[in-house]
Amino acid sequence: MTHIVTADNEGSFYCRAVSGELNYKKGQYVCGRGCPCFVKCGGGEFICRYKEEEGEPLLFPRVEGLDQQLYKAYAFAAAAHRGQVRKGTDIPYFTHIITTMNYAMELTEDREVLTAAILHDTVEDTPVTIDEIRQGFGERVAFLVEAETENKRHDRPAADTWEIRKQESLLRLRDMPREVKVITLADKTANAESLVRERRLCQEVCWDKFNQKDKLKQEWYFRESANMLKELSNTSVMEQYLAYIDEIFVTV
Repeated sequence: MTHIVTADNEGSFYCRAVSGELNYKKGQYVCGRGCPCFVKCGGGEFICRYKEEEGEPLLFPRVEGLDQQLYKAYAFAAAAHRGQVRKGTDIPYFTHIITTMNYAMELTEDREVLTAAILHDTVEDTPVTIDEIRQGFGERVAFLVEAETENKRHDRPAADTWEIRKQESLLRLRDMPREVKVITLADKTANAESLVRERRLCQEVCWDKFNQKDKLKQEWYFRESANMLKELSNTSVMEQYLAYIDEIFVTV
């Protein structure tokens, strides 16, 4: 576990990228190409540039050599998602951003698409507005983030609107450009990975924590998303996504 600089006997360690505590024994590590604390070294491997410092840990690390546009997006998203956790867990939400980037970087080297991948949930799940994204990161990044932003219908309970929201997002996705689909596939593969880890630890995913508690409807959405993303069928990420959802929804 070379991504861990220090860990206690229970496997807990402090991750600067998420500004919080993770536990590698529970699969709560996110390191890889998308982690801002990681840099590439010889042989195609990655090393963690994390170094403990005296005093309070920084909200977000400054990593030598990190692309400045990506650093700006990471720092912006880390601040926007600060204090948020993954549904039904105490895992910092920013782990999802890093995992999404891991997959996005397998699909593209386009810096604006990668920037939007980092920012993809800021408008949907935080007080950040699309105008702030446009002012800070430009028109194309704003378009990509807005394309990823679901109308949450905050005037109604989320469970009541889940199905119509997902149907709308699928119909919208079908005609979106490839760049949007890259971010969507990376996002959904990151979500599927999280569920697979939960299933491996607990033998089953606890659907009760979600707005949609019906496992069959969840499976419909995961698989229909793959159909709408078939433009990316011949990619390693799509292959991984399909493997994940097969594992999630296999009958025990």
